[in-house]
Amino acid sequence: MATSDDSTTVWFHRRFLRLTGGHLKHAHYFDHVRRLPGFEPRISFTAEPGASVHPDQRRLWPPRKEAYADRWQPGRRDVLFLAGLDWRYLIDNDLDALPNPRINLIQHFHARKNAELSSYLKQKAVRICVSEEVAQALRDAGQANGPVFTIANGIRLPPAVALHRFAADLLPRRRRSVIVVGYKRPDLANALSERLADAKVPHHLLLDFLPRAQFLAALAGAEVTVCLSDAEEGFYLPALEAMACGSIAVTLDCVGNRSFCHNRQNCLIATEEPNTLAAATIHALTLYPEARKALRQRADETVRKHSLAGERQRFHEILSDIRSIW
Repeated sequence: MATSDDSTTVWFHRRFLRLTGGHLKHAHYFDHVRRLPGFEPRISFTAEPGASVHPDQRRLWPPRKEAYADRWQPGRRDVLFLAGLDWRYLIDNDLDALPNPRINLIQHFHARKNAELSSYLKQKAVRICVSEEVAQALRDAGQANGPVFTIANGIRLPPAVALHRFAADLLPRRRRSVIVVGYKRPDLANALSERLADAKVPHHLLLDFLPRAQFLAALAGAEVTVCLSDAEEGFYLPALEAMACGSIAVTLDCVGNRSFCHNRQNCLIATEEPNTLAAATIHALTLYPEARKALRQRADETVRKHSLAGERQRFHEILSDIRSIW
């Protein structure tokens, strides 16, 4: 039910096992609702039997007063927020026939990658896509039931990481390393690591998730970050995070990053081949100072265009007008 007669509850759901980029963005939208007067977020979690609450869960979705609920109990004024496989929760709890407006956050190429996610597109919803590439794919497929909007992913560095970047910028000698973010492409990451080792390029291979602050701090201290994405990503946040941390991003074309990753302008884009990736990484390390400065300046401009505040403002516009949009 709504929290008061003059406010609207926006209901969220998560099945949280470990931190992912998708969970992070979901938590951002939870916080966006909290910051809009007249709206209150409430979330229900589906937990694994016997599992303890992960510390990142409470960090991402702080259990403020009435923020947590055992299950969804929407009132007639309330809004339902769904992302990824949250549709399972809606259907399993016999809530799919409710007339409440639904907002569906789309972070992947549903129609191309996952038959189950694609099947949910027939459900009526106001869909928010994290990139124009994802939105256009939905329009081209003609499967989405309801309006489709684009809100490009926003980013904000934690204060400690921002300070770490500032220190690294003041003391360039702190920026010595190459980090290979390879947890999505371990085979390619290992092959690249072999090439870099052969070329005697010091580097750190990252094949497991790190706590977010630790991950960003590592990027803030790295001269070059190689971001190995899946072949198709809805947005691919690590490349933007590398730019925000002041590291030169070397990445792959993954469709969803085309709106903000521009080769030799704000990053370097290489093909999915270890030798080519190694050459691009070495090139990034050996850029002349003026070229490096220009690349990072344009990367900073890109990051400013993808602020979390801008993402929040655009979402607030949609949420405030959800009745007429729905």
